[in-house]
Amino acid sequence: MPDGKKKSMDIKREEYEYFGKLKTELGEARRKLEEEIENEKKAVKEFKAYINEHYAEMDEKEVRENVDSAGNMALLVNADAERLRNLGFMLENPYFARLDYLPDDSSECMELRFGSGSFWSEKDKKVKIFDWRAPIAALYYDYDLGPASYLVPDPDSNSGKKLRYSGVIKERLQTIVKDGELETVAETGSRVFDDLLIEVLGGNAPEKMRPVISTIQKEQNDIIRDDESEILVVDGRAGSGKTVIAMHRIAWLLYNDKKKLNSDNMLILSPNNIFTDYISRILPELMENPVPEKQWDDFISDIVFLDGEFESKAEQAEALKDGGDGSRLAALAVKTSTGFYKAFEKYFEDYFSGISFKDFRFEKTLFPKEKLEKMFKKNFSSLPPYERFHNIAYFIMDDYLVLSGRNFTEGRQEKIQGQIRDLLIRQFAEIDILEFYRGFLRACGDRFGNAEIGYNEEGKLCYEDMQILLWLQVKLYGVKTYHSVKHVTVDEMQDYSVFQFAVMKELFKGKISFYGDRFQLLYGAEPVTDVIEMLWPSCVIKELKKSYRSTAEITEYCNRLLDSGVKAETVARHGPAPAEIETNEEGLIKEIEKRLDEIKDKGYKSISILCENEGEAYRVFKGIKDDGREAVFISEQNASYHGGLCVMSAFLAKGMEFDAAFVVCPNSLMYIACTRALHELYIFFQKEE
Repeated sequence: MPDGKKKSMDIKREEYEYFGKLKTELGEARRKLEEEIENEKKAVKEFKAYINEHYAEMDEKEVRENVDSAGNMALLVNADAERLRNLGFMLENPYFARLDYLPDDSSECMELRFGSGSFWSEKDKKVKIFDWRAPIAALYYDYDLGPASYLVPDPDSNSGKKLRYSGVIKERLQTIVKDGELETVAETGSRVFDDLLIEVLGGNAPEKMRPVISTIQKEQNDIIRDDESEILVVDGRAGSGKTVIAMHRIAWLLYNDKKKLNSDNMLILSPNNIFTDYISRILPELMENPVPEKQWDDFISDIVFLDGEFESKAEQAEALKDGGDGSRLAALAVKTSTGFYKAFEKYFEDYFSGISFKDFRFEKTLFPKEKLEKMFKKNFSSLPPYERFHNIAYFIMDDYLVLSGRNFTEGRQEKIQGQIRDLLIRQFAEIDILEFYRGFLRACGDRFGNAEIGYNEEGKLCYEDMQILLWLQVKLYGVKTYHSVKHVTVDEMQDYSVFQFAVMKELFKGKISFYGDRFQLLYGAEPVTDVIEMLWPSCVIKELKKSYRSTAEITEYCNRLLDSGVKAETVARHGPAPAEIETNEEGLIKEIEKRLDEIKDKGYKSISILCENEGEAYRVFKGIKDDGREAVFISEQNASYHGGLCVMSAFLAKGMEFDAAFVVCPNSLMYIACTRALHELYIFFQKEE
């Protein structure tokens, strides 16, 4: 047997043995921790009982100290429970790779294994598994065999300086673990397009998205570990791993910036309930607590105070299905354009810069108009108009207190300040938001095609107009509710209009990471990257052109659906060519069932039927169910998906993926729908009558 082959076999045999011993040690660590937690819980219970029994004998200081001690003991229990949960995840899949690394300043090679979390061996007094987020893990993601280095924050520097450690990677092993057992050990000199990656990508789609830290590619890892960009824009083709990157980036930031970030001061803006359910297990499996999540419509209900009903995002999508009302689509294109936004912003600024002031009197206190104008137009000009009046009211109140010689409580002073602010607004700048919007439209004349405020058939304010009024309200009053949020993750960025982005700019003062695909634009024509760059000129835009989701045949088919010259690059994974089936409404169900029968023995765990709207999806679902097939109908209200055959509108499927996709939808959603398929794609066309 050649020496190289024998060495390879020895390395793999050694890894299987190591894996078995490590699993045993992890199991022992878990059992030991379980015992410690039980003892800690018992100690907390006994200590609380002691406090309850003897608190009458203690002075106030002793009671407070004992209660604090009990609280600290309970926190220790919670922390150990978190460690126990993480050990459970690690037992299922301890690590996914091993590097043999020789540091430049050492003659001894290190065996580095990387997993979803770190594990310190009490027995051997060393780290046996390194967390994939640790700085040293860059060796795995960024380098092949040969020279390699990684950066570590300088502990003696407060300026963010980093120290570089260099060495040589002598050996690379990647592993696949299934059901807690080591199934594959592969020697991989390169991370890109190796057989192991293709094997992982070629598997069936899980019921929910899973962390895929073992298959993260270098261009994805560069984004995940970007700790400098204040405003990061990731524009990626369908299947390029945008959502995976987003969730792993959150976990990486939480791990590497513990002093500033925690799960409570981060926020995820998700596109719909299905997406929320879809990602619900990612962060826990990446050893992090869940991060607060909101949908855009939640913000509207949280902060808007307009009278009357308005459309939801889903209602807008339903109204605009298959082209909808042509006049509304034309108006929507205008109202979501940057030209319309810039014109309205200028109208707003001109209105408030043109306010004429006069002397203001509060009881016997006179505040001269010159002082009012200077404060409003210079001192506080960076603030929203009504917030400026609030600040000015503080100075008027201060004059009032000095003049009256009275001393009020802090609460009373706040009330007086509010009264003065309201008087200032009523006297100089009281506006009705809806009428202000109408005034702008009248002032524009036919510049924007005589655009008007829209209402749907039920008399609800159109969704696109609601976003403009939301922006106007935030622009006028300001909102500080979310200023404590330090990092926001926005998925499906192409679904937002310029006015929604402008609201985000006012709401969030921390870092923002945007993810999306400019080619999955539903309405409007302006590239979303251009819109974001207009509002945040210093943003960093990173493009992902490679699609890892679909087979090469499906990716090439989807590329042909795009008018743009920018196409998704394919991976070296092949499958059947997408099938185009011509049918009519009466024969649609039978044609779908025929293909379902053809693929029933392929072991697919997720199959979707994607329709043009919710009504059509329900009709297809009922037809499938009436024939005795098991299927799930998914809507905004019923957003839970746990695998199997599902039927939904293509609009709701954004961000999801399925082993096989059956597409029954119009051209406007065709690209979105077709890019959901991993292995097989069927497109059903209506016969021309």
